[in-house]
Amino acid sequence: MGLESSEQVSQKQPTQMEPPTPPPKAAQNETLAVSPNSAKTARPPADSPSADVHQANDLSFASANPAAGSPLVTTTGPSYGAISTTAEHADQATTEADEVRSGSTGKVPCSRCRRISSGMYGSSASSITRAEAELVPKFIAAQVSDAELRQISQQQGPNVAAYYEAQNGLISEMLEVNQQHTDDTLETQSEQRRQRQHQVDRAVRVSVVVNVLVVIAQLYAAVSSESLALFATMSEASMDLLSSIILLLASMAARGSDRFSLYPTGRFKLETIGVIVFAVLMGTFSVALLVESVAALLSTAGSPNKLSLYDSACVVAALVAKVGLYWYCYTLREYHAAHVLMIDHRNDVMVNAFGLFMAIAGKHMAHWMDPLGSLLIALLILRSWMHEAWGQIKLIIGIRADPRLLQVLTFAALTHDPRIEKVDRVVAYHSGAKLFVEVDIVMPPSTPLFIIHDVAESLQEKYEHMPGIGRCYVHVDYEATHRPEHQNAVA
Repeated sequence: MGLESSEQVSQKQPTQMEPPTPPPKAAQNETLAVSPNSAKTARPPADSPSADVHQANDLSFASANPAAGSPLVTTTGPSYGAISTTAEHADQATTEADEVRSGSTGKVPCSRCRRISSGMYGSSASSITRAEAELVPKFIAAQVSDAELRQISQQQGPNVAAYYEAQNGLISEMLEVNQQHTDDTLETQSEQRRQRQHQVDRAVRVSVVVNVLVVIAQLYAAVSSESLALFATMSEASMDLLSSIILLLASMAARGSDRFSLYPTGRFKLETIGVIVFAVLMGTFSVALLVESVAALLSTAGSPNKLSLYDSACVVAALVAKVGLYWYCYTLREYHAAHVLMIDHRNDVMVNAFGLFMAIAGKHMAHWMDPLGSLLIALLILRSWMHEAWGQIKLIIGIRADPRLLQVLTFAALTHDPRIEKVDRVVAYHSGAKLFVEVDIVMPPSTPLFIIHDVAESLQEKYEHMPGIGRCYVHVDYEATHRPEHQNAVA
């Protein structure tokens, strides 16, 4: 067949063009992909006001065969029709697409991620994915009411009721994620996050001040009563003061970073390292307290302590202060520093209450109960903080996220944009206290580059505005039959 001129090619109908075959990839391991729909998003009628805008942005892959000497010809893809058959028409379509993107045609791009408004793709309904339209009503219908939960608990047992209650929570999280990704909502979320962070900083500062007062009160009670159990609680309060200072310094250092600094991804791991250092100090202190308590128990010349009413009042005041701090930090428990302080204050309440009881028993019942209380407190402190240290070490290593969160992330990607055909892979793992997320999505091969960029960037921002997620990486592909990518070989 002879070569055709660009004028001859331009007279052909676009519908006669066949879609190009994308280059195959190595398919060693077939990857399971989630697909929201097999049908494509409906295009607007040719006579609709947005049809020209839709076609201007329906640019597909341009292919040229150098061997045959054929001119530039754009071909159709799975969801985007052939628009122009000459380089001149392709340039005109590209110019129109750029005008739409810049806002000169009245289409205002998104202020946050520069997405093109949904009007350029037809009606506003086209921005809702088929997966979202099909799954959301089913999810809402699957939720179980409180009355049904009580009935299930009575008839089938509390374990079955707990399962349905957990399912209700998972459905609520999935539905909430999709309702949060608008410009106004993102601005509101950022402001709320700043306010919550100020509350966390306030909780850390208040904890430091209260711990100073608690240490002074318990030091007076321990010295005045000569009680080994109260001395153990005082020493534990002193270590709490040190932990509050460490967390405060780590929190301040973690925010002092930008992309041009020595640590461009931030220094939020300092909080995790600070907790590990503090746990080691607490373990060392607990061992020393164990030795002292065992020596007091083995001593034959024991005598009751000198606990007075004023000493007991000091310990009770410390208990009340710790209970108040515990409930305040409980409201901020989704933040790492506040969560650590919440656990710390909870342990203090139990330790101080138990220490006061054993000190009273050592005076009025048997003198050996006082050092026994000190021994048990030391064991409790050692076990609690060694467990906390191991948990923080796993965060540094990079333990995976909870499977429940992976389900929420997968649903959020699947229903994010109608042009996302499949969700190939979702991985979430810890890097310190924050989570890193990697997601692979599949889009039509003919999708223009700027649309791919805007969809991927908006999905990235959607994830990074979720609590606990520090960074997200979105990888876009045109098929899901290749072997898993970005996998390091493990010897």
